[in-house]
Amino acid sequence: MRYLLLLLILSLSAPASADIYKWVDDKGVVNFTDNRESIPAKYRKKANVISSEKTGPSASTPGDEGRTSGSASGSAASKGDKLYGGHDEAWWRDRYGSLRAEIKDLQDNLPRKRQELEQLNRKYKLFTYGRNRAAYQEKAAEVKGDEDRIKELQEKLNDLENEAGRAGIPFEWRK
Repeated sequence: MRYLLLLLILSLSAPASADIYKWVDDKGVVNFTDNRESIPAKYRKKANVISSEKTGPSASTPGDEGRTSGSASGSAASKGDKLYGGHDEAWWRDRYGSLRAEIKDLQDNLPRKRQELEQLNRKYKLFTYGRNRAAYQEKAAEVKGDEDRIKELQEKLNDLENEAGRAGIPFEWRK
């Protein structure tokens, strides 16, 4: 009888749980707290519950758009990987890696191309042959194209960083 009473009491008691809230402030900084009252009033409506023992891992709140739980389809989701902004860890790491690799490749080759451009410029000034002018203009266009591409990729990287901040991507995935 005692065991039955003890079992009944234990089954009725709920495990202690704490919600963790996430919000992004005006400066784009992602903030976390386990105390809803510590969230500044203007951000409370936008705060998302990101962890709750009571509601389970698939819980989401209004405004948690773009973030899905393990119930999503796909091989990454079926392995239990967490999705952020609709993408898993591998996608985020690959996106950051490919953007950074392309930027690095362009930046590494740019000094050599600028040096070649300078050499062509000297030839163009010394010898006013049409082929020198054409080669100089081609190299100048190539250098300009690389510089523009670097700017474009850096903007994409900044946009990705902003998206990652909104989705709550762990910082180690952004390396």
